Amino acid sequence: MKKTLCIIAGIGFTLGLIVHVISLSEIYIGDKIPYIWGLHVGIFVVWLPAILELKKNPDLKQPSFGTMANPFKFFGSIFKDTPKPVMIISVVFFFYAMINFFLFMQAGEGGVPDIMDGKFVIHNHGSIIRELTETEYNRMRANEIRGFSGHWMAFYGLAMGILWPKKETYRQ
Repeated sequence: MKKTLCIIAGIGFTLGLIVHVISLSEIYIGDKIPYIWGLHVGIFVVWLPAILELKKNPDLKQPSFGTMANPFKFFGSIFKDTPKPVMIISVVFFFYAMINFFLFMQAGEGGVPDIMDGKFVIHNHGSIIRELTETEYNRMRANEIRGFSGHWMAFYGLAMGILWPKKETYRQ
């Protein structure tokens, strides 16, 4: 079962990466492929087992461990038996998601693109920030999916590394 969940996480990561690259080209595919939003749900499918797997890790049970106080120690522990390339992908895309989030927020100008009264606008809870051209509207829609896909890659990548089939399992 763990191997299947790892494969699902790998597929989710790959789909998130594809969507991300397309969105960096300022193309919004959410209307053409609406099922892509199902990647939100898939995160829960792999993360619940990933969290349960982390709970079995004896290193994380130590009171002195300090989780993210030392990220090298933390990632080294959770990816102890994970192949190095998978660990690198998991960690790099985790940190990339943070950078991507700030870039997404900056490009979003504090609002979301929408069509109101037949006009392309960016608004914050109904309060129009400014009108957009159709090109700006499409670019901002691509930015939205870029923000989500960055998180998809991070969560699926981490789950893939955590759920990677190990040679021996932890004792309870």
